[in-house]
Amino acid sequence: MSWDVLIMKTDGKTAIHDMPKDYQPEPLGDADELRPQLSQFFADQIDWSDPAWGIFGCEYFSYEFNFSASGPVETFMLHVRGGGDAVTPLVQMCRHFGWMAVDCSSGDFIDLDSPDAESWSRFQAYRDKVVDRTGDSSGG
Repeated sequence: MSWDVLIMKTDGKTAIHDMPKDYQPEPLGDADELRPQLSQFFADQIDWSDPAWGIFGCEYFSYEFNFSASGPVETFMLHVRGGGDAVTPLVQMCRHFGWMAVDCSSGDFIDLDSPDAESWSRFQAYRDKVVDRTGDSSGG
């Protein structure tokens, strides 16, 4: 179970639900270029054993980067697991690369100037409730 965030390049001024159905965001780059750029940003701590599924883990949370193994990348999904402050590094990444993040739980852009971790907190509470109900202690 993960908190999912769609990463894209757009001005972020148009709400997701107001974008035309055929909207095509500006490409983020080529997959072969994105992997080393992301790795450098995260201090070479991303495991790209599967080129389409990079995994970054720290003490409190993990990010799973999911995009095509090759070719242009228009958007990608970031699957966030764990706890702690996973929002700040996400915002820092988006600012660094000039990207926007869509909180898939709400369908809204994450405000990079004033990020609200409420959705991340709600996800963790829901996950903990589900895990407690099922007796699963993995916390995933």
